[in-house]
Amino acid sequence: MKIEICILNPYASKKSNEKLKLTAEKIIAQGSSIYVDDLDLSEIDFNQHHEAANISDLIKKVENNKSSDAFIVASFEDIGVDTIRKITSKPIVGIGEACFYIANIIANRFSIITNISQTHEAIKNNLIKYDMDHKCVSLKSIEVPILDMETMSKSNIRKLDIEIQRTISEDKPEAIILTSAGISDLTKTFSEKYNLPFIEGIGAATALTQQLISLGIKIKKFENKPGRNFGIPI
Repeated sequence: MKIEICILNPYASKKSNEKLKLTAEKIIAQGSSIYVDDLDLSEIDFNQHHEAANISDLIKKVENNKSSDAFIVASFEDIGVDTIRKITSKPIVGIGEACFYIANIIANRFSIITNISQTHEAIKNNLIKYDMDHKCVSLKSIEVPILDMETMSKSNIRKLDIEIQRTISEDKPEAIILTSAGISDLTKTFSEKYNLPFIEGIGAATALTQQLISLGIKIKKFENKPGRNFGIPI
């Protein structure tokens, strides 16, 4: 079954798009394809306000896309996912929820290490919404801007490694979620080093989205608002 999955990247830049595409292509079945829709926002210093304000652009991208079979929103806070699901019956998966669902299957307790702490409120709210807050034993940050993770400099990797060591020592998780999308090689390295599952968002979302398509599952769209004469005649 040949499919096309479109990745919507709110943090779009040439480097980040390439990284996300390469990561997804490692997961998707042979013969299928990954399309990364560039929102051309590479000059913005990203924060949660810009991401939330960009929902309308994400919606337009989905409405104008007639070829893709499903969409992945590359936002760990899953901003816009619920809204986009109202306009299409195609599978829509956020990388945050994909990580949580996979961690929920393989671990009784998991930890999350984020790039920046300002995302924590949204992540905590999502954990409650997905009924997984009781399984998340810690939520920490290395305070490295998202676009800085494209290069994965030695200093950034060192920061991440130190936080992983502290998390394992203090919180004893059975799995660790890293919110830096597209770092599949690094998650594999850490997994082998610490003998612990590490989960990255794009790979998790690609695997989950692919299975939803294979199952033929579609989203129930919101019905049109009824007219004034809607109802039972009296």
